Amino acid sequence: MRHAEVLTLLALHPDGLTADELAATLHGDAGEAVTVRAEMHRVRIALNAGVLRTQPYRLRARVDADFVAVRAALAEGDVRGAARAYRGPLLPRSEAPGVREERELLAAALRRAVLDSRDVDAMWALAETPDGAHDPELSQRLLRALPNRDPRRPVLTSRLTIATP
Repeated sequence: MRHAEVLTLLALHPDGLTADELAATLHGDAGEAVTVRAEMHRVRIALNAGVLRTQPYRLRARVDADFVAVRAALAEGDVRGAARAYRGPLLPRSEAPGVREERELLAAALRRAVLDSRDVDAMWALAETPDGAHDPELSQRLLRALPNRDPRRPVLTSRLTIATP
């Protein structure tokens, strides 16, 4: 998990992070640069030579990850592409402050963009993710937008029935 957190944070900061900055994003106020240096040594061993740079710590490789694709699509205004690229919460078990913040921001930005777009395909793509499957507002909006004979309607109706006590 720690390697995934480090790589995620470095992917989010292509210009790099100092040991102190990385310590704060991984561990919060209790983070220590010396701990990060040891973690970075282990990450460097796991990666191909030359992928991880220092001073500041940064990646020298293209990162292909769903959260990167979602961010890029949102930045380009491609809401449907962002919704299709989204696989669910970013590292959902991570408690690293930097990862937790990005997870919440990304999910909120995508949700808002999808709801504002009123794009049925984007709404359905989000509704098929762990976040979207439990989002009553998304299900209700999608039900209103779908034709009466659309085969997806029973799925949404069931979700709403289960969500309502």
